Amino acid sequence: RRPPGPLVSLPLAVARTVAVAPPGVGAAPRYLRVLPHVPVAALIAAYVVRFGLLSVQVYDGYGSPGYDMGIFDQGVWLLSRFHAPFVTINGRDLFGDHTSFVLLLAVPLYWIWPAAQTLLVLQVVLIAAAAVPVYLLALRRSRSPGLATALAAAYLLNPALQQGNLEQFHPESFLVLFVALAVYAAVEWSPRLLIGSVIGCLLVKEDAALLIIPLGLWVYFRRDRVLGVGIVVGALAYAVVAFKVVIAILLGTDSFYADRIPFGGLAGLAAAPFVHIGKFVKYTFGGYRPFYMWQMGFSFGWGFLVAPEIAAIGLLTLAENMLSDFPYMQQINYHYSLPLVPVFALGTAFTVTRLATPGRRAAGGAYVAGAALLSCWLWGLAPFSRTPVYPHSAPASAEVRAVNRALEAVPPDAVVSADYPFVAHLDHRTRAYQWPTPFRANYWGLYKQESQRLPFAGQIQYLVIRTDLPPDDARTFASIANQFTLVARGGGVSVYRRATRP
Repeated sequence: RRPPGPLVSLPLAVARTVAVAPPGVGAAPRYLRVLPHVPVAALIAAYVVRFGLLSVQVYDGYGSPGYDMGIFDQGVWLLSRFHAPFVTINGRDLFGDHTSFVLLLAVPLYWIWPAAQTLLVLQVVLIAAAAVPVYLLALRRSRSPGLATALAAAYLLNPALQQGNLEQFHPESFLVLFVALAVYAAVEWSPRLLIGSVIGCLLVKEDAALLIIPLGLWVYFRRDRVLGVGIVVGALAYAVVAFKVVIAILLGTDSFYADRIPFGGLAGLAAAPFVHIGKFVKYTFGGYRPFYMWQMGFSFGWGFLVAPEIAAIGLLTLAENMLSDFPYMQQINYHYSLPLVPVFALGTAFTVTRLATPGRRAAGGAYVAGAALLSCWLWGLAPFSRTPVYPHSAPASAEVRAVNRALEAVPPDAVVSADYPFVAHLDHRTRAYQWPTPFRANYWGLYKQESQRLPFAGQIQYLVIRTDLPPDDARTFASIANQFTLVARGGGVSVYRRATRP
């Protein structure tokens, strides 16, 4: 018989797991065989409800700026309407900024529900679904639904997962699920599921290779040398093509984010530990880095260090975050940590289920769950956390309703420049810019025209800006105010229509 393909391997694993009764149940009725798995299903559903509602509320309360919510919303909307995916919010091709071809999977959803909320709900579902591989790995290796539920709960309680989930939408949410499936498939040895998941990971982003190469090395030493080599070589080849071909063609450069690498680039960084030892050590332990490392490990009680071979799959990605001179990459509030969470969760499950006796495994699971609960209370966004509310205005508030009414004055096909709280609500058009672009280029294109007036500034038909502008923006608006007429105002936002030619 031919083994099942990747699309059915995981559902079969779920079915087989459910079909196996826990110790002492025997040939129990089907509902009793399913009963032990209800708690983890309830936890996953609770996560989806909690963070699905919260994500949408933040967006509806104008808490999602154009960077990055508007970028992906406009990009997917353009694809769904069969337009070229040139995102005018940031002035770059959607697949040139990052090779996130996985976003093509979201396009059909925009044929049904073309809204930014679609991406937010999709993100929550993808992230929550990664708890299934964590649960199955622990269950198949321990035969204990209680232990498996505790370890899946530790994943869902992770503060980096929750904070990253609420940071608008990012394609890394696909990577969370795909890498979880890939690690599960490698450990439980489902080659077809492994290959399909690896391909999915690489289609998320060019630097996903930093996760796949260590995974391929694990497969080489633990499972299959030929497939392990294929995974490593394939990941390296894809990364080269992504940088040197796809991004180079679409952007005209393959090093747009190279300025985030310290010591002058990869060569300087590689030489720094030998040439600038003191400076390198000071840099490595500076800024947010030590606390970030503590948070990432403590969230699982550092349990994965007992048998670290699975958690080590995340070492290159962790090093990328730690060594970058972009401070957001060393804070759990941002999406850069999302792909590490399932790797550490599976590494923890792998470790705990290797303990010698059921009692030790139960104690290990309780310890990890306790660390997860404490870290979630300290830094997470659960209802019981110290700070459970993500900053945003209530969608039903008078201020938000006033903004909604003001934005209705903007025609659906108008060329608009909107301030960052509002552009993600006006980006379903071929041309939407984040104010003050194009009147003063700001985070646009390849950043070679920053602070300059762009040639097409005279084509802007509507402005949507805050009533109380900061000084630089106020000066920019003052220079063009005579060209526009106020047509709506409310909730701290002003809408202007072009009245004269520039």
